[in-house]
Amino acid sequence: MKKLVTIFVLGAYFLVSTGFVVNLHFCMDRFASWELGASQDDACGVCGMKVKKSACCHDEVKVLKLQHDATGAHYALFSMAMPAEVPSFASLFLVPQVLPAAVPLPPAHGPPLLSEQDTYLYNCVFRL
Repeated sequence: MKKLVTIFVLGAYFLVSTGFVVNLHFCMDRFASWELGASQDDACGVCGMKVKKSACCHDEVKVLKLQHDATGAHYALFSMAMPAEVPSFASLFLVPQVLPAAVPLPPAHGPPLLSEQDTYLYNCVFRL
């Protein structure tokens, strides 16, 4: 059942989205008949007169189609003008802050610093 409803809805949407032609026949300025597709009859089916644009019988052909109100995406182009030269001025209040130089830290696994004692006493190396 669902498949039949789906097929019917898809068929109706396809018919409306692609469009179809309806021929409206007016006889003596009154609506007389309609038919699907355009007809090229020379004589009126109601009164038998020849169908001409200036006569009393005329046909109107209309195309019925689903109108899509959606439009494509628009993008805006901005022209970026070059900025004017910014005036520069010196002020005593706008002096940049001077940071002190970073104190270098000793390496993590460096040799020990030499003390006031002699090195051979510090390392306990006695030569005889």
